[in-house]
Amino acid sequence: MKRKILMITAVCICVAAAALTVFLLVRHNQDHYERVSSPVTATVQEKPARELAANADFYVAPNGSDKADGTFDAPFATIERARDAVRTLDKTGKHGVTVAVRAGEYRVNTLLFTAEDGGTADCPVTYCAYGDGEVVLNGGVTLSYSAFAPVKDETQLARLADGVRDKVLCADLGALGVTAEQYGKIYAIGSYNTADKYDGDWVGDIYCELFVDDVRMTTARYPNGKDYLYTGEVVRTGQGKESDGAATEDKSWPTRRNPVSDVYRIDEALAERIASWAEPEKVWMFGYWKYDWADASSPLGEFSREERTLSPKFVSLYGTKTDAPYYFFNVFEELDAPGEWYLDREKGVLYLCPPESFTENSVIDLSLTTDNVLCAQGADYLTFDGFTVKGTRGDAVNLTGNHNTLKNCLIKNVAGNAVLVTGAENTVTDNEIARTGRGGVILDGGDRDTLTPGNNRAFNNLVHDWSEIYETYQPAFTLNGVGNRCDHNEMYNSTHEAITWTGNDHLIEYNLIHDVCLLTDDGGAIYAGRRWDWYGTAIRNNLIYNLGSGEHTPVGIYLDDALSGIEVSGNVLINVPGIGLQLGGGRDLDVHDNVVVNSSRSMTYDQRAIDGVFGGWFNHAAPEGDMWTHLQESPWKSEVWRSAYPAMTRFSCDFDNTDDPGFVANPACSTVTHNLFVNRSGKIGEISDAAAQYSTVENNAVMKIGKLDRLFVDPANGDYTLRDDAPLDFSVAVPALSEFGRQ
Repeated sequence: MKRKILMITAVCICVAAAALTVFLLVRHNQDHYERVSSPVTATVQEKPARELAANADFYVAPNGSDKADGTFDAPFATIERARDAVRTLDKTGKHGVTVAVRAGEYRVNTLLFTAEDGGTADCPVTYCAYGDGEVVLNGGVTLSYSAFAPVKDETQLARLADGVRDKVLCADLGALGVTAEQYGKIYAIGSYNTADKYDGDWVGDIYCELFVDDVRMTTARYPNGKDYLYTGEVVRTGQGKESDGAATEDKSWPTRRNPVSDVYRIDEALAERIASWAEPEKVWMFGYWKYDWADASSPLGEFSREERTLSPKFVSLYGTKTDAPYYFFNVFEELDAPGEWYLDREKGVLYLCPPESFTENSVIDLSLTTDNVLCAQGADYLTFDGFTVKGTRGDAVNLTGNHNTLKNCLIKNVAGNAVLVTGAENTVTDNEIARTGRGGVILDGGDRDTLTPGNNRAFNNLVHDWSEIYETYQPAFTLNGVGNRCDHNEMYNSTHEAITWTGNDHLIEYNLIHDVCLLTDDGGAIYAGRRWDWYGTAIRNNLIYNLGSGEHTPVGIYLDDALSGIEVSGNVLINVPGIGLQLGGGRDLDVHDNVVVNSSRSMTYDQRAIDGVFGGWFNHAAPEGDMWTHLQESPWKSEVWRSAYPAMTRFSCDFDNTDDPGFVANPACSTVTHNLFVNRSGKIGEISDAAAQYSTVENNAVMKIGKLDRLFVDPANGDYTLRDDAPLDFSVAVPALSEFGRQ
């Protein structure tokens, strides 16, 4: 056994060296990466004008009265009053109850519905927009243009840059009735911040945000826009969870308090700039301190003008590196670009360097509540139709129950997620989601022990410009549990992934995904990973194109870290500058009938898990790793699971017989067939020795990019329909481009 371990370790070193070589080649190729034409997809038909909700049981209007009877001529003033009326309504013999809300803005903290507010299968309850204009549920406050005036405070004026002193405006929030408790303090953001390791008040809700004409304003930062600074020499790597990769993980991390942070060298110009800031204790930093999938923020820590050293207060979770991108924010002196703002939390004064479009007609929103704007707890058979929801520092809509529907809504300008759904048989459809700080729609339902499906569905939604605060691992759609569905949605313009899932038997199909993973390399448009027990999910018939930006080389469909038991079929991927299909060492994968056009590598199938068993970098698959823990905690040995997933009957956890194809860590029993790969190299990609030994990779067509015209009808003009006379030895079963996305 020892001899085999030594041999495998040697192989791991060779594989690591080869991987580094491939990475450098891909990076070199990326310098010359050119996109082919984008696919032309079907035009989404504009929705007809909303019909008036006639004959509703109750009406609500901004000029109504909660002492009225809720009729059309005497409407209630609040939705809460209508909700209470529905509770007491005799529903005997009724086939439904409708509350129609007339146009206007309704300021709410939390609009809460409980079990007694729900309906039944025979008598569902619907809350809908009446149809006479936009109905806005606002968890924040809309500020007037007249609330802003030129800055008169001489001390603050002196801190501003010369070019903006006569441009910056300010508003007294106290005079507008907005309190310090409402607008909150700044807490750590970023998916991988370490704030909870430090004594003090560092963890809490996202601070209030300012939007002008539905654009999130930027907290005064340096450098401006989307630019970054880059770390210099690492003077000290602090006491993070890791110092340099998973092999350096510190086992004392879970119990550590106030770890020593990292220190970097900075240049003279930056040292001088930081020294000019009057209130460095209020300055924060945001960056990707080690990996481009691990964002984190921290207050400015130690700074030495003389030594030219800089330290974030909070240590980086995964260690340090030179050239890591970061920026400073909440710096009053850096309030110097249109669209930047700053809040003096002691005095309650909001400063704005107005965007160029700022006029007396601008809509100016300040988010305030930390609760859900719309929330149902344990309520069934509720429908919310046609509302605009905005203005929370938390998640916008949270529905817990069964047979509920959210449709035709616009959810925007929120700091958290747009929609959380928990339960069964719920539907999220025909909504638009934009400008979230985290993700879009999260569906959670089903029972893993029995594999009972949740049957929750997200269908025909448009999600764009999400993950604007937490920039990694905040997808447009997340499926959790068992048997939920994400189909015919469109999503675009985000820094990281678009769809992810946990659990089993989900369906991800006919989605249109483009211009995502804009700021990452090690991330995928559709992504999940690190489990051997998440069998049964199908990723089929999705169109993914134009990923990444600049030098970033993300993945199209990414089955990371030995994810197993997944079907990937009928997908079309175009202009994926990294890897089209990345199979991260998992087993029982069924990958067929996919078309990948213009990727640096069309696909890879590695062996990280079996290498990790014998000391490779993927130590999660080592005998004591969490991959085995998760597997043993799952019901994979139950009759229900073995009946649903016959492949699991082959599973072996015998470390004395690792050559067995059934040994779980082997990339075994997968099939990769009948895929069409078109790239500049004419090569399929990298297939590891173990994957070639234990799985089937055959009958795939690999062609160079110069044959596009022979393969597709009119690729120069975006028609990637396969030609009838395409030079293929097999047919590739993919949908027409018109079938992807919203219908």
